[in-house]
Amino acid sequence: KFLIPFPPSFVLSFLQLRVNILPIRFLTHSDQFNPELMQGTKNITFKDCGRRFKLYDFRSSPPNSTVSGRNQNWLDTDGTASGLNGPALIGSGLDDTGLWWKVDDEVIYDPHGPLNFIKQSNGPERGLGHIKVWWDDAVHNEVGVTVCGNGDSKPCPTLGYIKHAGEKFALDSGLPVTANADIAGPVGGYGWILQLAQGAPKSMKLELIEVRWDTPLLLHVQYPPGTGFTIEAHAAWCSTNQYYSCIETFQQVGSVAEVRSSLGNTYYVNPTTGILTVRVIQSPKNFVGNPEWLLPNNNSVGKWGNGYAIDRFERGGVYLPTMSYGPYLQIDANCAAGSGGNQAFCADSIQSATVDVCSAGYEQVAYDKCCSKSNPLLCEFADGAKTDTQRP
Repeated sequence: KFLIPFPPSFVLSFLQLRVNILPIRFLTHSDQFNPELMQGTKNITFKDCGRRFKLYDFRSSPPNSTVSGRNQNWLDTDGTASGLNGPALIGSGLDDTGLWWKVDDEVIYDPHGPLNFIKQSNGPERGLGHIKVWWDDAVHNEVGVTVCGNGDSKPCPTLGYIKHAGEKFALDSGLPVTANADIAGPVGGYGWILQLAQGAPKSMKLELIEVRWDTPLLLHVQYPPGTGFTIEAHAAWCSTNQYYSCIETFQQVGSVAEVRSSLGNTYYVNPTTGILTVRVIQSPKNFVGNPEWLLPNNNSVGKWGNGYAIDRFERGGVYLPTMSYGPYLQIDANCAAGSGGNQAFCADSIQSATVDVCSAGYEQVAYDKCCSKSNPLLCEFADGAKTDTQRP
């Protein structure tokens, strides 16, 4: 993690030392070691130097971009790093990230990075989130051994894609997902759609979760219609007692909206398309409830009154949640397993479908926003809020 909420005078001196090279560089050589929520800053001032960023890959003539390059992100809390002069999210601008970081038409592309600068205030719940996905141990255990290395040019083939929900992103391939399925990106919208090339994963584990309680992260995965599920959140180093619970079994509800507005212990399955929707929250490391299920905020108290429920890097108003090793979310589908090399997937094939996000008469204009076709000043956001004027 990287925080710079220093007074401007300090940062000036720091940056002036780098005036003959590049003020800020991102290391992007690795498929094995990747950023989660990587850095947050405020009070950055550039003096006697250009505002220049660089995704730095030390390999000569690298054949492909990397997981770390595509996941690069930055919480620019006051816009002084990006120059937007308002809260901003900075994300990778590599060509093969598709529209993953281009969440609306006001995103500013910086070809020097390359990076994308996102206006955080263009939506009510915009933020950054991270998950790591496991669906086949035989595949993931090869990371760093035969695939997805640390700048050593091991192959790291694409096994699927993840993209934002809705018609605006339907034709976008999205962010490549590899055997090292680290995924970082913009949250607070209509959700992420995970599509793996071999089909619907029979079992899936989400871990190393980083997401704020007030920037919801929805995950959509399509399954054969009629598939049933067992979904559980597990704490680490935990024994259930009268004060704390260690496992939470999710309950099925009747709509995506109910999942989004829930405390993060529900799921919805579209009976027509088979698309499963869950809200992914960051639970405490060593309990999931006290004893009832808990959606912790930044002030929630840790177990037995020790510290905070959610670890974080925090200084001077810059807050980055920190993932914990151990807790995980387990999603098990009751479908028949495939054969041969597809045993980790459901045997039945699926027909590609989209997640409808806009009300009738509205069209999607951002990953978190739809506007009226007849009057573009009438808009609605992913959280259900409505506005009769365009957001700046």
